[in-house]
Amino acid sequence: MYDLIIKNGTIIDGVLTHPYVADVAVKNGKIAKIAVGLCGAEREIDATGLTVTPGFFDSHSHADANILTYPGQKEKVEQGITTVIGGMCGGSVAPKPYLDAAKAKPVGDHGLNTDIYRSVESFMRVAKHVPQGANIAFFVGHGNIRKAVVGSADRQATDEELGRMKDLLRESLRAGAIGLSFGLIYTPGCYADTNELIELAKVAAEMGALVSAHIRDEGDGLIETVEEFLTVIRASGARGVLSHHKATGKVNHGKVRETLRMIDEANAEGFDVYCDAYPYIASCTGLAARFVPKEYQAGGMVRKNLESQELREQMKAIDRIVDAGRGSDLSWVMVSKCSAYPQYIGLTVKEASIIHGKDVYDTVFDMIQHSNGTEGVYFMMCEEDVETVLSHPRAMVCTDSGVAGKAGVSHPRLVGSFPRALGRYVRERKVTTLPEMIRKITSLPAHVYGFESKGIIKEGYDADICVFDAEKIIDKADYRNTTARAEGLNYVIVGGKVAAENSVYNGERNGIVATPHGVTEISP
Repeated sequence: MYDLIIKNGTIIDGVLTHPYVADVAVKNGKIAKIAVGLCGAEREIDATGLTVTPGFFDSHSHADANILTYPGQKEKVEQGITTVIGGMCGGSVAPKPYLDAAKAKPVGDHGLNTDIYRSVESFMRVAKHVPQGANIAFFVGHGNIRKAVVGSADRQATDEELGRMKDLLRESLRAGAIGLSFGLIYTPGCYADTNELIELAKVAAEMGALVSAHIRDEGDGLIETVEEFLTVIRASGARGVLSHHKATGKVNHGKVRETLRMIDEANAEGFDVYCDAYPYIASCTGLAARFVPKEYQAGGMVRKNLESQELREQMKAIDRIVDAGRGSDLSWVMVSKCSAYPQYIGLTVKEASIIHGKDVYDTVFDMIQHSNGTEGVYFMMCEEDVETVLSHPRAMVCTDSGVAGKAGVSHPRLVGSFPRALGRYVRERKVTTLPEMIRKITSLPAHVYGFESKGIIKEGYDADICVFDAEKIIDKADYRNTTARAEGLNYVIVGGKVAAENSVYNGERNGIVATPHGVTEISP
């Protein structure tokens, strides 16, 4: 007796086998049999006219921050994601500096808070006992490591500090992190020089771990900063993933063709480099990260510095230079999170500034200074570049998002990335074929991140499965209606159990926290 049989679906197995119609039987969390005419299961799903694929991989996320407080990860599961890679952009759930840990207070359904964990090992001791809606593994953030050793200072690490950072990285990788992530536009990672990145990447390479990077500049300096990342890869020998690859600003559109050629060149030399992308033309990050120059962020002094109009004027001068060619009226920035001025959410900064009664930069600075966290959506990319990156054979798909919890959704990518990739970019725009896109979101990231029992519809593999209508699947969320569920996604199965039907999460938590050495055991 099988646990589940998916009947008469068109199977796209993730490894470019020609699609075929068959039944898929599941037992004890594994794909037990693939054949025609299977019977004898506790539950059957009629997939006639539907497509059956491996569950999707979110190759770049920030979900690790909330896997204790919101372990269901419903925004992931409801778009077909069954495995999540977190800890990206240099920021991870652990390690946390002692000062930060001392301030943390338990929150959430479990009375647990990811902020309290001073090491990856201490976090994993707890996390492995909390079942998840989707499987998850995570990188350790370079920003966390640097802050724990150097603090938030704008300076190079000393030799002694670099040695301690390398030790902390080794400790974190041994404890269960699957790689090292750089966030080189964020503090304190932005203060590191290339040599620091190389030395840490060497440690990752020695331990068989990956290196990912949110590079220093995705606009005017795109080619130079991609070259820096590839220099780190070449000097260290680490396997690498270039995070959410794009070109921002109209003058830079088209540069991704050159950067993808650079990646191809590195791979031709024998290195192993990939990239990922979210299928949208707008990014999303904090207003402070975008509009407060890094030299004014050091030492956690952002709000203090914003009290000075003289310093504000200095920042404006720098911002206007950066924004040249994009538009200094900031009509390309939409406010998506702002606790002090919630009435500005959904407005462009230009529109908000008219209500606020100040120029656009002072309006941004006031939002940052008076709010407990701000975010903006930045319309700086172009459709052609998104399609160019998504069509590259080593490109994967990501959300670049965590889970909303009680915070709300700032960008539609959090709920719609994968249905959008399949609906808009495969069916409508024909950027690539359906089997090739399925490879990009299943077996390719499974291989890159070391999940060799996932990502393929094959007997003996994990039963993480999606069932959808290839003629209907599509995202419905947009930049103002950010929470609308996708359509055409019939079933999401995690570890052999149905976790979502018609894009509605049912509360099932059959996912696990994964490590490079296999999956952690979850106590009953």
